[in-house]
Amino acid sequence: MGQEGSPRSTGQEMRRQQVLAAAMHLGAEGGYDAVQMRGVADRSGVALGTIYRYFSSKDDLLIAGLAGWIRRTRMRLEEEEVRCNSPHERLSVVLAGVARSTEASPMLMQALVRAHGSTSPASGPHKLDVETEQQALMVTAIGDSYPNVQEIARVLGHVWQSASTRWVTGLAPNGSLGTEFCNAIDLLVPATTVG
Repeated sequence: MGQEGSPRSTGQEMRRQQVLAAAMHLGAEGGYDAVQMRGVADRSGVALGTIYRYFSSKDDLLIAGLAGWIRRTRMRLEEEEVRCNSPHERLSVVLAGVARSTEASPMLMQALVRAHGSTSPASGPHKLDVETEQQALMVTAIGDSYPNVQEIARVLGHVWQSASTRWVTGLAPNGSLGTEFCNAIDLLVPATTVG
């Protein structure tokens, strides 16, 4: 397994980011099968042995890429300060953007979802990163003072995983991810309270 728990130098982090970017580009161009460790090495300019120090497999690499994609989405949300009147509206805007981004990159999302389905124990830490980043994105969108926000965020993460899997495997049509998000938001973070 890689050096995920250890501090990295600036150079190491830069190489790691080059590797992740190369894997994401290859996934976007040709899906899961297009991401080969040798191709990632060639595309990133990072030695194959170095890549294996960071990531034990392409699944490990792609799952780390997914966590990074979600993290960047959350960071943009924090920087942009989306102006909305309610947690429901803000979450709806954010997840509509996630749905659009996802459906705009079908080959990449197919690669990421397939990798995320890996049963390799070595991928566990990166899967936890994905879950943590999804939850942080939801909490940021809803607001950390909203009642039961952690539980809501966790359930929305499950909806995200399930709806993404259904979409990339062809069980659900384009637009379905946004629909699933809207349904879950309406149930979990109502626009108005009934009282």
